[in-house]
Amino acid sequence: MFTFSDFQNAIDQQLLHNRNKSLFYESMQGEPILSPSPETAKLLKHRAGEIAMFIQEAKKNGTYERLLQYAADKTVKLFTDVNQYLNFRFEDCRELEHIYDDLFDRMSLLARKQDISDRDIRELFRSHYRNLRSFLFASNGTEIFKKYMDAPYLFEVKCAEYSPEFQIELLHIDLESIEQPILDLGCGSQAHLVHFLRENGYEAYGADRNVEEGGYLFNVNWLECVLEPDTWGTIISHMAFSNHFMHHHLRVDGDFTTYAQKYMEILTSLKVGGSFIYAPRLPFMEELLMASNESFFVEVWGQATHITKIQ
Repeated sequence: MFTFSDFQNAIDQQLLHNRNKSLFYESMQGEPILSPSPETAKLLKHRAGEIAMFIQEAKKNGTYERLLQYAADKTVKLFTDVNQYLNFRFEDCRELEHIYDDLFDRMSLLARKQDISDRDIRELFRSHYRNLRSFLFASNGTEIFKKYMDAPYLFEVKCAEYSPEFQIELLHIDLESIEQPILDLGCGSQAHLVHFLRENGYEAYGADRNVEEGGYLFNVNWLECVLEPDTWGTIISHMAFSNHFMHHHLRVDGDFTTYAQKYMEILTSLKVGGSFIYAPRLPFMEELLMASNESFFVEVWGQATHITKIQ
């Protein structure tokens, strides 16, 4: 009997099979380098009927939505592990679930065949890979993926997580005068700085798309993180929000406007006397702020910027 855990394991194994391969690379014959794994092919050839029955039952008992979410979440994690600048909003994740719904439905249809061939399985996954490529173009534009068309194997654009002591020094944070509550925007999966601050008696919170949700940590895309006005004493973002903002500022098809709006929302969410502390710098925004807005005071400390709300 095929189980929910079996299906999860099959998804994990298939994603692992293609982990280091480019979704956008094709051979001279137009063949994608991505492929169904031998294990996936074996499953579909010999247990397609069980899989179809499992999918039908999952739709009846309400577990099918969990399965779609699991597949979508795992795929988004795989994409963002390869390139931290990829961004997926709530509606993008729901669209990815629709793509997996289509794949699973076509798996069920395949089970009706008496003899499932290697070609049948290849065509099933080729269609799925085309859907994934279209999804990535629609959610993140085309420019960022051009480099992945030239080589079959991936290079990674990853982010690192730093010690709290290093972040405090680089950002020139004065713990004796820091305003509370504190939000680390893009705190990383380990939330090192947040834990350090709370262990030392500060009211600190963290938000990141890769952090495990719970208590004072929020699993959220920062573009969808609602920041209420006059709420935060300090917002910190080390190699996170401003790094991505600069990336979109420099990209031909970057989402500059959305980041600029979120930047101003961050500033508005500060209490009077509160600060937005970040690195790397964003000179194009800082110069504009200094020239046109008397509500904020801008200080530069090396590669770090402190913007304080003064009225």
